[in-house]
Amino acid sequence: MKTLLSLFLTACSIVLFAQGNTSYGNFKLADQEILYQKVFAQDSITAAKLTEFYKAQPFVANLQTTADEVTFDMNDIIVDYKKFQFTQVATPPIIQTGKYSGKVTVGVKDGKYRVTVRSIQLTGDIGYKKITAKDNLTNYAAKNNGTIMNQEWCKPNTLGLLDKSFTDKLQYVEKGKKKDGDDW
Repeated sequence: MKTLLSLFLTACSIVLFAQGNTSYGNFKLADQEILYQKVFAQDSITAAKLTEFYKAQPFVANLQTTADEVTFDMNDIIVDYKKFQFTQVATPPIIQTGKYSGKVTVGVKDGKYRVTVRSIQLTGDIGYKKITAKDNLTNYAAKNNGTIMNQEWCKPNTLGLLDKSFTDKLQYVEKGKKKDGDDW
């Protein structure tokens, strides 16, 4: 009986350990792809206001608008790790040198909007390899064919910084107002 119980407990612990996580911050795995998704609360937000805001951003291309959705290509976002108070020594090379692109969909509902970035690609120096042509982030930040997050990426100085950067770039800010934390 003791042997059967210990065998059962060992099997349970292996299954629980092997599952791994499928999300980190605002990044998650869906259909074997890493995507960024965040909901922002914003009074009286409209697709027209978001269109005007995103048109002014230098990284936006191919912007299209419907009554309740804005879509565009996000091109070559650079992570400003110093802005988020990380040192060069504590920041991985791919975050320092990387440029990130993707397909963005912004859905609008009463008092909120949801930003989703799919098909995230990167270029840069990952330390052991220089990525000169755009490559899928999922290939690096996920394991087991995109079924679990790579623990090396699930850190505040890696996906955490990328999360902050995407949020900083994609969050709507009314003209003449500052983002939260911009108290200068």
